[in-house]
Amino acid sequence: MTLSDILRGAGAREIRADAGIGIKDVVNDSELVTPGALFAACSGEHGDGADHIGRAVSLGCAAVICRKKPDVAVPYVISDDPRRTYAFACANFYGNPQEKLIMTAVTGTNGKSTVTSMLWHILRHIHGADAVCLIGGVSNIVRGIPKRADQTTPDPGKLYRILSEAAGGGASYAVTEASSHALDYEKLSPCRIRLGVMTNLTEDHLDHHKTIENYFESKKKLIPLCRDFISNGDDPFTKTLRCPHFSLYSGEYTAKISELTDRSVSFSYRGRGSAECTVPVLGKFNVYNALAALACAEILGEDARTAADGLSDFHGVPGRFRPYPLKNGAVAVIDYAHTPDALENALNEARRICKNRLICVFGCGGDRETGKRRLMGGIASRMADLCVITSDNSRSEDPGDIIAQILKGVDKSRPYTVIENRTEALKAALGCCKEDDVVLLAGKGHEDYEEDKNGKRPFSEESLIKEFNDGGNDDGDNDSGGGGGSL
Repeated sequence: MTLSDILRGAGAREIRADAGIGIKDVVNDSELVTPGALFAACSGEHGDGADHIGRAVSLGCAAVICRKKPDVAVPYVISDDPRRTYAFACANFYGNPQEKLIMTAVTGTNGKSTVTSMLWHILRHIHGADAVCLIGGVSNIVRGIPKRADQTTPDPGKLYRILSEAAGGGASYAVTEASSHALDYEKLSPCRIRLGVMTNLTEDHLDHHKTIENYFESKKKLIPLCRDFISNGDDPFTKTLRCPHFSLYSGEYTAKISELTDRSVSFSYRGRGSAECTVPVLGKFNVYNALAALACAEILGEDARTAADGLSDFHGVPGRFRPYPLKNGAVAVIDYAHTPDALENALNEARRICKNRLICVFGCGGDRETGKRRLMGGIASRMADLCVITSDNSRSEDPGDIIAQILKGVDKSRPYTVIENRTEALKAALGCCKEDDVVLLAGKGHEDYEEDKNGKRPFSEESLIKEFNDGGNDDGDNDSGGGGGSL
């Protein structure tokens, strides 16, 4: 493909290169450059791609997308927004697969992975696995085959390749998560999306956005990319959007809850059509997620009852409020809750199914927003009978410093303990729980690693639960060894 083909509609301001040169790849990481590649020198929060143009040239790049003339001799393309140009270049390189698919994009603070997975499940139920692909924070699924995801919304080089694989494999639909970072970085700008959704908006990513108002503005960048748009009518922010709403109370798409059990949720759905719906997942928050998915299915032209039937065997998303019975009669729950609102929702649901003590194990991520740490400490200590405060992907920060900030919000009159090592914290919590207790393991969810200043290492809460059930104590004593004493 020629450079001129690659740059069609990409917003290049000046081209100082032979428009007819062949381009063999499009990348924005200099270490991924191969001979004949187009390198996009994009700036980010942790560096500027312009600093790596020399490296890209040494590896044989054919041309560079940049904001200004490079300091080294190389054919170049000037763009006022290299990220946007890069996204269009990737879409063009892969044959603009987004134009061949009916796309739905879901944004919001919480619920994105579950709503997209539910809608994917519905469309797969109706049209078959080959007909719909899923792109999200947990996994990317093409032709029914899941592959691990490394970002909520992939880099454009990966995003449009996945869409191309889906379209080439006969897919008609693509369901994707749209993060605020992805919208700020123009990843989806080449797309004309059939339907957009905003689930809710609560405090998160303020290290990037600075204020929740800025965060909301970033989320709203999805709206002009979409033909139709719906949002949560019960959320203080998203209810202000001028679009149809889904709601448990009043809106164009509603759900009336009939039963919440420790096995499923049941509700009456009313939208363009109506249906009775039972989904084998837990929690009121999952009623909202199912409601959004059903509304999406109807807007895409599906029958309400058929869509509801498609959710009857949806058993949730890995790491999203997944219960695990313990050998001593307690229940451990793994949930991805890593924001104040998500933690509060998870604790509310855990309390609803709990018949004895509620134990919460949680931490906060490093190199991320610091303001929510105190808030989450207050929520957990107020709502749980015992808090075990630990590490959670401390990244470059000292985990002790993060914990100290969490402790500023903790109600010191309530039972809590600090066990910095997350493995030992989980062992201690599982070791001290009794019959009918619920142990909420919050923050990691589907992740199978722990990341600190030394990098990533394997870490699995599911494996620790299995280890507990296969051995260890039956009497509830804590033998975690170095876990900070019995709880």
